[in-house]
Amino acid sequence: MHIQFLGTGGAFDYQLGNSAAWIEFRGHRILLDCGSTVYPRLRETGLIHEIDYILITHCHDDHVGTLSTLLLHHAYNRPVPNKPIILAPTLSFRNHLYQLLSFSIPVPEDFVKFAPIYELRGLEAIDTFGLHVPGMPTFGFCFEDEDEIVIYSGDLGDSRPVFDLAARKRRHGKPIRIFHEMSFEETNGVHTHYKELEKQLDTYNIFAYHLDPADTPANNRVPLVIDQPDLLWHPDSTTL
Repeated sequence: MHIQFLGTGGAFDYQLGNSAAWIEFRGHRILLDCGSTVYPRLRETGLIHEIDYILITHCHDDHVGTLSTLLLHHAYNRPVPNKPIILAPTLSFRNHLYQLLSFSIPVPEDFVKFAPIYELRGLEAIDTFGLHVPGMPTFGFCFEDEDEIVIYSGDLGDSRPVFDLAARKRRHGKPIRIFHEMSFEETNGVHTHYKELEKQLDTYNIFAYHLDPADTPANNRVPLVIDQPDLLWHPDSTTL
């Protein structure tokens, strides 16, 4: 398994980019989230035509802001047009995404295919409904192959579903890497405070994203994705 980030910042970070990941898993290339800065990044990196599947954690603009642009690109700016496949954790979330896309793409099914998440073996969703914003559907994702387990939190202010799943996965006896969004603001509420993640460092290999590293307090012990060169996409990254 191979994971690298196309952006590690928050909603308004045009320099580090909105948080999104490029994952190579079981022979497939997956784009995880497609926020406002992601389409330009895909063009710059040359990954724009390499996508097999798309996963979306939730429908805030920093996670879906250029999704419709990406789909239109695949229809009109490829030598051979194709329809990317969005893997939907639930039917209701599939319908949620469909409705969102319909505001900019009148007939979404002409530009994208939807498939249930179980189409891809070893992939499962973590339902974190309401834990980022009350009443909002949100998801994390877990990827498991023969060698390791990778958990991606998505945005949430309560990390318990992530670590409950991680505790169950430990029984499989594989290394676990957790990529968790994080905030340095104790009263933030919509993101997980770094002190909560520090409690898990003795048990799990955790890397934090969706933050501004300039705000990092001196006592932070959680490793940041932005400080790990091997977790940041570069031209020689792809392994397939």
